[in-house]
Amino acid sequence: MKKIHFYKSSLNTIDYVLEFLSLLSVLCTVVLFVVFWIDAPEIVPVHYNIYGIADGFGNKTTLIILPVISIVTYLGLTLLNKFPYIFNFPVKVTEENRQILYKNATRVVRWTKFIMCLLFTVIVWQQIGVNDRINNTSLFILIACLIICFIVYIVKMIRTG
Repeated sequence: MKKIHFYKSSLNTIDYVLEFLSLLSVLCTVVLFVVFWIDAPEIVPVHYNIYGIADGFGNKTTLIILPVISIVTYLGLTLLNKFPYIFNFPVKVTEENRQILYKNATRVVRWTKFIMCLLFTVIVWQQIGVNDRINNTSLFILIACLIICFIVYIVKMIRTG
C-alpha cells in the first residue's frame, strides 16, 4: 500500500496574492455577468473563429456557463491544491525533495487558477460588449502565460529532482 504524505503548506506573500487575485477575478466575473445581464441582447455571440469574428450565436442564457465554469475552476483547483501527493511529477519524489516539489506544484496550481479565472473574466468582459468581434490578443497572451508557467515550474522541478 502506498504511503500518503500529507502536506501542510506554508504560504508566503506570493501565494496569498495569487489566492486573493483568483478570488477577486471570480467575483468580477460574477458581478460583470449579473450587472450586464439585463442589457444583453437576447441573441449573443457564443463562438468566435481564430480571427475573433463571431461565427456562432445563441440565447443570452448560454452566457451563464462562463461564471459557472469560473467558479467551478476556482473551487476545483483550490481543493486539488490540498492534495499535492496525487500530482504527477517530472522526477521521482523522495523524502529529500518532497517539500520543495510539493511547494512548486501547489504554486503552479495557484498560478494556473489565477490565469484561468482571469481568462474567464476577460471573456465575460468582452462578451458584455456584445459585438460581432472579440479581441483575442488578450486571450492569446493569457494562454501563453499559462504555457510559460507550466514550462517554468516543470524546469524548476526537474532541477530539484
